[in-house]
Amino acid sequence: MKTLNRKIIANVLLIAMFFVCTPTISMAEVLDDSNQMKLLSPRLTYIVDAMADLEITGTTATVDCWVRGSYSTATKAKIIVELQLESGTDNWIAHATWVDTQNDYEAAVYETKGVKTGQNYRVKVTATVWEGSQSETVTFFTDEVTA
Repeated sequence: MKTLNRKIIANVLLIAMFFVCTPTISMAEVLDDSNQMKLLSPRLTYIVDAMADLEITGTTATVDCWVRGSYSTATKAKIIVELQLESGTDNWIAHATWVDTQNDYEAAVYETKGVKTGQNYRVKVTATVWEGSQSETVTFFTDEVTA
């Protein structure tokens, strides 16, 4: 009976260790309080964080996006931002594209572009951070916004 109890206790502890030691998040996008899409990804190596925001007021879209690497180790950052227009069901075409490349830990785009009332828009972000010759790239989208 003692041996059975020890085996049960050992198995319970082993299962508990499995749950405690297993990462629960691999990559997630969350919408914060200011309606900005922010990338959360604890498994990324070089990219610390990235953000994309699309706001449309009247017929003007404002795009605000950035990517950050580690302040102490990143050697280059690049962000490609594409304002996309919905063309048919689930078909998106480029309406405007901006690129920022910096030999630093951060790259950012803040731009405005005219849009047409009644059309759906979103932003596609492709962000890359380098540490020396090694790099890491993520791509993510904002939610759709109707002008």
